[in-house]
Amino acid sequence: MNDLKWGVQSWDISEAKYMLDEFLELYGERPLKNNGGGMSSTHLFWTWYVLKKMNPENIIESGVYKGQGTWLMSRACPKAKIYSIDVKLSQRVYIDENVTYFSKDFYYINWKKILKPENTFCFFDDHQDAYLRLMQMKWMGFKKAMFEDNYPVLQGDCYSCKKVISGCGLTVDGNVIIEANDAHSDYFAENIKTYTTFPPLFKNEKTRWGDSWDDVNYPTPAPVFSNKDIEKYRQVKEEADAYTWICYVELN
Repeated sequence: MNDLKWGVQSWDISEAKYMLDEFLELYGERPLKNNGGGMSSTHLFWTWYVLKKMNPENIIESGVYKGQGTWLMSRACPKAKIYSIDVKLSQRVYIDENVTYFSKDFYYINWKKILKPENTFCFFDDHQDAYLRLMQMKWMGFKKAMFEDNYPVLQGDCYSCKKVISGCGLTVDGNVIIEANDAHSDYFAENIKTYTTFPPLFKNEKTRWGDSWDDVNYPTPAPVFSNKDIEKYRQVKEEADAYTWICYVELN
């Protein structure tokens, strides 16, 4: 299974490079100029791009932190109803009075009493088990989601879609959390209509962990821009090391 892009694709992302200027104009208005530990242009661009394309009625954001993502979602889809979840809402800097906030996990909210899942988009930036999240989505009737923390096989603190597809399980600091297996990858494939790993806007020589960014250990789609575009998009290049293989998943 190709873990970069497969299934029925919902859009042609080759057009995305022509939308970066529009995004950067908006990005210049962001409430948090320093959002360390949260999303930067690397992932905010793809979040904005997908939301503008899909224009959902409802957005569920799991993982708020300081609130930069919430702000972007409200700008990408100003008519959407946004539900933002974080067990530590006290960390928020940007707070939107039009957003409904929850301080308990996505799994413990009875969504059927709040919204209709048909035109709802889920965004997970919460470092949780993506395999379980997809199972929870299926039970709840949701179909479309993005996972920001889509860590590769060798890295990361959560069971990402890339790890599920590879069958590698999850090991953190030498401790096996989820054993290597092929059952999860098989069930993933059976239940997924679309899986897309979005490319980095720029690709550095080193990963965010300091080792060589090669296609053996870190298979990655070709970057949107080459180094000849650095001068025009220097800020985006400087934030390129925040990339964690952000992906879109749609259930059958």
